[in-house]
Amino acid sequence: MLKLLKYVKKYWYFAILAPTFMFLEVFMDMLLTLFMEKMVDFGVQTGNINNIIKYGLLMLLFLFIGVACGILSGVFTNLTSFKFSNDLRKDVFKKIMHLSYNQTDKFSTGSLVTRVTNDITQVQNLLSMALRMFIRALSFFILGIVFTLNINIEFGYILLIILPIEILVIIIFVKLAFPIFSVIQTKLDKVNTIVHENLTGARVVKAFSKEDYEYSRFKGANDEYTQKNLYVGKISAFLMPILMIIVYIGQIVIYYVGGNSILEASKNALKINDMILVGEISQAITYISMICMSIMMLGMIFTSLARATASAKRINEVLDCEEEIKDGKKDIDLEETGTIEFKNVSFKYPGSSSYSLQNISFKANKGDVIAIVGATGSGKSTLVNLITRFYDVSEGEILVDNINVKDYTQKELRNKVAICLQKAELFSGTIKDNIKWGKEDASIEEVDEACSIAQAKEFILSKEKGYDEYVEEKGTSLSGGQKQRLSIARAIIKKPEILIFDDSTSALDLVTEAKLHQAMNEKIKDITKIIVAQRISTARNAKKIIVLDNGQIVGFDTHDNLMKNCEIYIDIYNSQLKKGGN
Repeated sequence: MLKLLKYVKKYWYFAILAPTFMFLEVFMDMLLTLFMEKMVDFGVQTGNINNIIKYGLLMLLFLFIGVACGILSGVFTNLTSFKFSNDLRKDVFKKIMHLSYNQTDKFSTGSLVTRVTNDITQVQNLLSMALRMFIRALSFFILGIVFTLNINIEFGYILLIILPIEILVIIIFVKLAFPIFSVIQTKLDKVNTIVHENLTGARVVKAFSKEDYEYSRFKGANDEYTQKNLYVGKISAFLMPILMIIVYIGQIVIYYVGGNSILEASKNALKINDMILVGEISQAITYISMICMSIMMLGMIFTSLARATASAKRINEVLDCEEEIKDGKKDIDLEETGTIEFKNVSFKYPGSSSYSLQNISFKANKGDVIAIVGATGSGKSTLVNLITRFYDVSEGEILVDNINVKDYTQKELRNKVAICLQKAELFSGTIKDNIKWGKEDASIEEVDEACSIAQAKEFILSKEKGYDEYVEEKGTSLSGGQKQRLSIARAIIKKPEILIFDDSTSALDLVTEAKLHQAMNEKIKDITKIIVAQRISTARNAKKIIVLDNGQIVGFDTHDNLMKNCEIYIDIYNSQLKKGGN
């Protein structure tokens, strides 16, 4: 929790003004109560009009000052808490954007969504309560005791009895509720994960008629989350009545002490200075009620503290994550060559005991077209993910432009490389906006040329608004082939040194795919291309083809040579095009 206070330092002046004005508001409330009782004892009961007017005007003054201080306290509290959460949320989101694939998988999407939203809101609420309710409660507690003892020292003995009892009750409550809040946030993670899975996979759910099954899953997770909240709610339901009973007992004792004082005074004809007045009894009850209410407010704050502490721990887990993929040197300035070289590269995923890739060695020169084929799970996508440093190699090294990829900054490396994934990710916005992700300052002519190469121009111009046609979230308004072509255009417009296709033409028909490769060979022939392919028809025209099997290269040659000496390649070819086909 303390680590997050650095986000408040930036707004320290607001954080000081908020409790200051809150203290002044409480002080005005205390003075208001004091002079109200004085008006009763020395004005109303004695019939002194001058005292009534004098104390009445003072009460109005304190009232207006208190209202102004309350408003200012609220303003500065909101400024502090909302600016705090704004800065924290941006930093957490920025950190998430720099997490590796492995780290993101460990947290899960649902959990990260909860941490950015609900967890930060819990900490924000605690800060708001600390600046207002905590200061208000503390002020009531301290000033209430001072003003109460100023009336009569006997009332202090009452406080010595009831305050420890209230504090003990709150400690028991916090001890029971505190461990549950971490569990509550974990249950909320599960709810968010299920919602996220069903929103992104809605079509699959409907296609397999699994609506009832998914509802059952969600119901189970939501019921667990609700049960944990109800448990805390039940404890809270007992807390307030118990504390109120203690307050009422304190009031009864005050009436008893004050009543005895008045009776004793009337029997012994004591002077007014030697007895407790009726107004003072009422004043003492008000102050002691304030003190007890402050304890209850502190109990509420401790409840919020317990929940916010659990949330702060989860936020810090994200912020404290060390970047697994660290930047290298920042002063590399080389002539663009577009070469890629793997030198005895082996890789295994974190936590895995077996290698996904072993002893991978090959080189691609500028302008080369290298295809990668192999059975499902042979390591094709893993291999290209190492080039962009989505993961770092376990052994060996990868060179881009004759420099180890670890020596580049991630931004510098990825500026040299563009990758098209099999699952084309599009964002809500126009077609033009999505393509210009590759190059923000691209002209319409560059957009047009990239779309022409990607074979996307024809279907774009058939749209009513052309390049300004709006694309729904995740491109739901487009077909799979259209999304892949827009993804390819987005990569081409970047004009990278290296262009990677990770099975990103799987949704294209053979004619369109052939036109795409022909256009790339004619217009961007100087770009080095790495093509992960499932279809032999896609790979056969590459300069060289890498054949992977169980994470190892079992062939690296042209199509013709592989057909002569690589059994696995021949098997793949025969399974797709039949033996003897062209």
